[in-house]
Amino acid sequence: MAAAGYRSLAMVETVTSGVAEPDDASSLSVQRAEQRRRQRWLAGRTRSARLPLGAAVVAGFATGLLAVAQAYLLAALIAGAIGGATFAELLPTGGLAVLVFAVRAGLGAVSEMLAVSAASRVKRAVRADLVAALGRLGPSWLKARRSGAVTATVMEQVEAMDGYVARYLPVQALAGAIPVALLVPAFLVDAGAGWILLAAGALVPLAMALVGMRTAVAARRQMAVLQRMSGVFLDRLQGLTTLKLFGAADRELERIREVADGYRASTMAVLRMAFLSSTVLELLAVGSLALVAGRVASAVIGGGLSLEWALFLLVLVPEAFQPLRRLGQHYHDRSAAIAAAEGMLEILDAAARLPADGEEFRLDGAPAIEFDGVSLEYPGGRRPALDGVDLRVAPGETVALVGESGAGKSSILAVLLGSERPTAGTVRGAGRPVDGPVLRASIAWAGQAPRIVAGTLADNLRLGRPDASDDAVRAAAEACRVTDFADRLPHGLATVVGEGGRGLSGGEARRVALARALLRDAPLVLLDEPTANLDRDSEAAVLDAIDRIRPGRTVLIATHSDEVIRRADRIVRIDGGRVVEAAEDTVLA
Repeated sequence: MAAAGYRSLAMVETVTSGVAEPDDASSLSVQRAEQRRRQRWLAGRTRSARLPLGAAVVAGFATGLLAVAQAYLLAALIAGAIGGATFAELLPTGGLAVLVFAVRAGLGAVSEMLAVSAASRVKRAVRADLVAALGRLGPSWLKARRSGAVTATVMEQVEAMDGYVARYLPVQALAGAIPVALLVPAFLVDAGAGWILLAAGALVPLAMALVGMRTAVAARRQMAVLQRMSGVFLDRLQGLTTLKLFGAADRELERIREVADGYRASTMAVLRMAFLSSTVLELLAVGSLALVAGRVASAVIGGGLSLEWALFLLVLVPEAFQPLRRLGQHYHDRSAAIAAAEGMLEILDAAARLPADGEEFRLDGAPAIEFDGVSLEYPGGRRPALDGVDLRVAPGETVALVGESGAGKSSILAVLLGSERPTAGTVRGAGRPVDGPVLRASIAWAGQAPRIVAGTLADNLRLGRPDASDDAVRAAAEACRVTDFADRLPHGLATVVGEGGRGLSGGEARRVALARALLRDAPLVLLDEPTANLDRDSEAAVLDAIDRIRPGRTVLIATHSDEVIRRADRIVRIDGGRVVEAAEDTVLA
């Protein structure tokens, strides 16, 4: 764990030092092509939210158009007050101005709510796709990645799409539409002021492009640091007991502080880019306002423009630049989303490269299982996990898979579960080819480290059969001797247990897993080291539970236990990923 942690820390320190710049034109071209691909993917993901996004843009555009009426009413009020109009004379105009302001505020709120709704829809869809992809990839792919990094991708990096969908996309559309719409009255009132606004607006895309290139690099660096930092933190948390026992906790705390400081630096770099883009737009807006003010002042003095229309133009200029300011404020949301898409596409692309799953089917009874020349290789493995395995299991037979650790017993179970896909050979269940997780609906599974989720004992039993009745849950619990300890708890099977089985011993957690398998009532049962590291009494309880599961089912048990082997119908010995012995009534020497 410590060695892996140091490697993680080294990777984080490498990333925090800076993202590697392209060293030639070809690598720069590859990066640009990859960025365009991420942009297309992001655009495709937002199609499911077209309706609320379109409505948000329409509401925002109506808000922008009302700015013309608001500017005119405010100009009329100010000009009237300067001209000596009475309060009664100004009251109708003032009331209308308040009404327009209230309508604009309401439309703005509606636009924002619609945009947030669209972002929530997109994030839910992306997370669902990521979880489905991780399910297809299975444990072998996940074992090769840091779980903290994967979690950061599914949680934090998906959240980066919130700003992109809810803020950047609507503002991007409005930043082009509203200023153009407001140029029309500006040109009608004074062509010179209109040309000033048009020239200033034309400089905005150039400024955004220059700032955006640096923002994209900073955002990519930040996402990479966040992903790797999450892996480091989780690694330290998982090994906290070991670190404390070896007196290394304080040293690792200092290293974590260094990593966190690196993340702070990368985050501040992104914020600097965001503030820079906002500053550029503010300078353009202020400069344009100053030029328009000078223009209309000379026109008013020369008698070519009335005070009312001059004030109208001065009020209209900030409104014309308001969408552009907001675009500058949220431009970094786009860069953050593009950077986050890298981790998400890694997961989705890996799942897409897998062969298509076969059609899932449910077995009617205990199946025969056949392995014909099945091989399985893990990426980076020194040797195949399975090497040409030939195996036959009769319907209703209980087979003990025995062998040294790493011999391939768990790999055989993983292939049947569909969490691993053979690199060669064929697997059949009840005479039908098994491709991927097509047999899962017919499988009950219990591993040596059973997963107990936070909830009641009954909830954990129902994981594989949510619609099971209370009587069925009780019967399964009694058959697997869960009630031996559950009935002593304050609320029996309704007692809440903690995440990971806190409050249960190892043997009790195994019995819960076996009761869950029995309640599922599947014709094929796969057990991985069900009695490992248990005391004699706990082992006896688990063995009794296994005996109750066996009738009418095909059972494969990966085990080192002499007692489990004695109770099996047949023993299959695995060595180096190969079947070296498969005979009936085999006994231990």
